[in-house]
Amino acid sequence: MALRSHNIPALLTQVARDLAAERSVDESAAFVELVATETAWAEIFRHIDTISDFAVRHKLRNLELDYTVAFVRNEMQQVLPRSGNDVWALERTSYLTGLFSDAFNLWDEYCAALDMLEVDLREELEASSLTPRRVKNRMHDIELVREILGAMNRVIFERTGLAGEEGAINKVESHSAQLVLCERVPGIPLSLAVIYLITGSRLGFPLYGVNTPGRFLLKWQLGDLEIFVDVFDKGSLVTRQNLEMLLSANLSGYSTRLLDPAPFEIITRRSLANLAALAIRGEDTDRARKLENLSRGLFGF
Repeated sequence: MALRSHNIPALLTQVARDLAAERSVDESAAFVELVATETAWAEIFRHIDTISDFAVRHKLRNLELDYTVAFVRNEMQQVLPRSGNDVWALERTSYLTGLFSDAFNLWDEYCAALDMLEVDLREELEASSLTPRRVKNRMHDIELVREILGAMNRVIFERTGLAGEEGAINKVESHSAQLVLCERVPGIPLSLAVIYLITGSRLGFPLYGVNTPGRFLLKWQLGDLEIFVDVFDKGSLVTRQNLEMLLSANLSGYSTRLLDPAPFEIITRRSLANLAALAIRGEDTDRARKLENLSRGLFGF
């Protein structure tokens, strides 16, 4: 149970004393209690900003990464027991990993943006008589699926303006589905796929993530029908045959299991791995180590 927020100023005061005594955050009971309040960093920062002592304020502001790691760990542990295809779990975990792109991201803003995109998608599908209610008995028809995905692509990529960009993998903000959606920063395959997957699943379509090496994909799978979606290429459609040819040509020991549906845990782990790799490329070994330790603690490797 979260502690009451009115404890935050007192806890920050004690954390500052612990830091002055050269204790690490891991040794600070007050820091652990602070994380247990389940308060977003934006609110913690607001409290820090009221502290008059510049040196204390500076030290506490520098806790951003440590607090975010601890906050994400605590929140993830509450989400991970959920079903692997739980769309809310994907929403929540994608928000949490996005905090490593911007610790000031707010959950309510992300949910509101997803809600707005869902409404836009529903309106487009309704105009074309393609809502799940109308087509529920025909969702194994490949031509109908192409129409549905085409309508989704029009809203997500043309009307909303979401897009990928070569080199975005080296921009920390591009790893956050929230920033890609809310700020329109260029996305990477994974962050774009998360937005597409969440909204498509909310609508009731059989969409799944596919953890292919190099580029994360989505697929529509229902019975014997299976078609892959490359969201980084504005939702272009790919057949299993073409995808298998591409993967087998570029990977030794290729397994068809690479094309199986990926639960939200796999998506979350890949996001953390991408962020750790970005930190390594930026020679921020401390950040990379903390992200790797977080992933190992949550997933065992």
